[in-house]
Amino acid sequence: MAVSDLIHELESASEPSRETDAKIALLFGWQRRVETSEGATKSRRVSWINPASGENRLPAFTFSVDAALELLELVAKTSHGGVSWIVNEAGVTCTVKVDEGPYYHAATPALAICVAALDLKAAELSDF
Repeated sequence: MAVSDLIHELESASEPSRETDAKIALLFGWQRRVETSEGATKSRRVSWINPASGENRLPAFTFSVDAALELLELVAKTSHGGVSWIVNEAGVTCTVKVDEGPYYHAATPALAICVAALDLKAAELSDF
């Protein structure tokens, strides 16, 4: 999936998604391992390995502001920014700004932070 497609998915999402968390993790280098075992019952175990720490978990990027900020830190180690939101008849719109960059919008603070991180990742990927 292209980074721009994933950004669009996040911008139009109305709620967090573990499926989207997995797409983000793969883009940022997490490794997905699937182990199957057969016995009396067939079982399948999926694990996610963080490339930097080796930690075995899939962060809830789209659910948790803390996890979204950890993602942002991967592409903007020293940054500053802010989050704001507006509630009106159309619902909730959250806005994030990182450093002197553009404004990013999504339905929740975590989703908006993920949009910012993905946009910065896309810029990083196009630099070479």
